[in-house]
Amino acid sequence: MTPKRIHPLKAYRKAHGLNQREAAHRFGVSQAVWSRWELGTRRPNRDLTKKLMRETGVSLEVLMGMAS
Repeated sequence: MTPKRIHPLKAYRKAHGLNQREAAHRFGVSQAVWSRWELGTRRPNRDLTKKLMRETGVSLEVLMGMAS
């Protein structure tokens, strides 16, 4: 069985010792929104995408669900 990959936003959050609520607050969104980003069921808007890319190092392709 292949291990499930950890979403880069979750990896960023864990690396910085943040829970979802804290990470969400850092980017001005709710915990529910952050959770959906980590699950890949929602994508950030354009402005947040730029901020996430700059601060987390996660690529546009990953944030938009085009790559993992």
